[in-house]
Amino acid sequence: MVVEIVTFIVGLALLIKGSDFFVEAASRVAKGFGVSEFIIALVLASIATTLPEVTVSALAAYGGNSGIALGNAIGSALANIALILGVSSLILPLTVEETAWKNSLFMVAVTAYAGLLMYDGTISRLDGASLILIYFGFLYYLYKKHMTIEEMNAERGNPKRDVLIMLGSGLVVVIGARLVVDSAVTLARAFGVPEVVIGLTLVSIGTSLPELTNSLMATLKKLPNISVGNIIGANILDVLMVIGIASVIRPITVDPGIFSSTLPLTIGVMILLTLALRLTGRISRATGAIFLMIYSVFLYFQFLG
Repeated sequence: MVVEIVTFIVGLALLIKGSDFFVEAASRVAKGFGVSEFIIALVLASIATTLPEVTVSALAAYGGNSGIALGNAIGSALANIALILGVSSLILPLTVEETAWKNSLFMVAVTAYAGLLMYDGTISRLDGASLILIYFGFLYYLYKKHMTIEEMNAERGNPKRDVLIMLGSGLVVVIGARLVVDSAVTLARAFGVPEVVIGLTLVSIGTSLPELTNSLMATLKKLPNISVGNIIGANILDVLMVIGIASVIRPITVDPGIFSSTLPLTIGVMILLTLALRLTGRISRATGAIFLMIYSVFLYFQFLG
């Protein structure tokens, strides 16, 4: 019991301090490369926090459990918006740059496309390959449109070093999240908490813990573009790469519950986010409260089920 408590505290410390370094480095990288904080968060920050999920899903698929990747990807996308942006925007309304709604619209489009691939009950290897190609095409488009690395100079610091710091601190955040979730699950079991409750709360939310701490830290430091960009980028990566890689390794049999309920709800909150960003350029406290209400209802019906 003492070991688990100490592990939980250490994991929490790594989460908080790692997120602090992560957000600061992301801001410096944006200045160093001459691009917006939103774009840096959309690509590099999301990769740093989501890469472990990609790896875990790939290993699960290799072991014959490719369906786990689908549930993880869609569930994480829902939690990222409805829970994480909901909490962040209640702390401080998140005003972002205009490109945010366009990338959010792309997030809706690729999720809807993934939904079409699920319609026949299977995501084939060819389907997965198309998802991966779309992601690399997306990265190429962002590179051509936004990157101006030839303009780097001493006044902008050392962006290459800051990229390594950001990726390294992202790894620290992921390790911290893993320690927190594992120790919390052990403690919950010791106190007699039912397995279903553990699965629907600690484990499911735990996969989004890196995004949660990074977005909250960015919000507290008044860097809303990093907070929102990280979430939109993580969702795009979840849909295109987590599902894509897993289905290329082993075709995914689609769970009917995910297709009929979780996916439509996830697309719904994505559309709500896109509309808020398009019409107001921000995520207000009222929108954040709606997100949290939606997620609370989702959890409620999960428990009833």
